[in-house]
Amino acid sequence: MKAAHEEWFARTPPPAQHLGSGDRKWPPERLRYQSRVLLKHWQLEGLVDRVDTVLTELVNNALVHGGGASVGFRMTLTEAGLLVEVADSAPDLVSHVVYDEPEEHGRGLLLVDAFADDWGTRPRDVGKWTWAAFAVPARTEGAR
Repeated sequence: MKAAHEEWFARTPPPAQHLGSGDRKWPPERLRYQSRVLLKHWQLEGLVDRVDTVLTELVNNALVHGGGASVGFRMTLTEAGLLVEVADSAPDLVSHVVYDEPEEHGRGLLLVDAFADDWGTRPRDVGKWTWAAFAVPARTEGAR
């Protein structure tokens, strides 16, 4: 691992209550800001739009479908590339989805599939991590 950042935040209101639009809005905004700062620091500004889109979808899915009292975010830069991960408390692993019917909602994973180079889920002690991988352009000596 070359560098990493991890953050957890409380899901409010509690999972048994409906999330208002404000409750769904601030977490993706905050995490997009943090991811942009990290991408700039890592000199990967060319990934900002793709990472923003994927991160927004993964966080929204965790908030709306993930349950539990908290959501986690981790971004890791390795020799192999950039890994963006979002944790929730839902035990069901998500798989690649094929949509037959035109719907106004529920297309987030299609965006993840389109913008990430690869993605999937893996279990954790309570719930799962949903991850998205991005290839990183070769860097020259002296890059941070």
